[in-house]
Amino acid sequence: MRLKRDTLGRVIGVGRLNSTALSSVIARNGALLIVPPLVISTGLWARLPAAFGNDAFDQGIPAWLLISENALRAAVLLLPALLLFGATGRLQRLGWILYGLGLISYLASYVVLITLPASAWSSSALGFTAPAWTTGWWLLGIGLVCADTWLPLSWSRLIYLIPAAGFVLTHSAHAWLAYLLVRPS
Repeated sequence: MRLKRDTLGRVIGVGRLNSTALSSVIARNGALLIVPPLVISTGLWARLPAAFGNDAFDQGIPAWLLISENALRAAVLLLPALLLFGATGRLQRLGWILYGLGLISYLASYVVLITLPASAWSSSALGFTAPAWTTGWWLLGIGLVCADTWLPLSWSRLIYLIPAAGFVLTHSAHAWLAYLLVRPS
């Protein structure tokens, strides 16, 4: 199958899937953009202060918020597998900048909490919740750089950006409530 654009500019497959088309889908697959933030969070989560442990972090959080957050998390982590990223349009170039700065701020939020847990920043609501709200920058970046799907369907960035915004809101609300309940010392 070779990929081409239809009259609306959507990527469509024509014929049988060949290795060139498959390599293009794999090399430009949006799921690749999820890997760096997952490496950061899985690699550093256990090193965060005790207030971020699963027992403490989830205790007292309403079930509806946890369920909503996790459903939206699944959507924003799985949807990019259906998407193709690029760098040709103005929004895509802006998306790469936001993605890169978002990853840096996300990593920095972890590093500061781990290395300076008693600092004014880490003890503040803004610092404590930073690993939650900084996800918004790299998720927005993914939403902007992934302007197409490899499926023969119509695609709008909003299909990704709306659940991403919902995830950032619920994730940040969860972190805010955890902060109120366990306030780091």
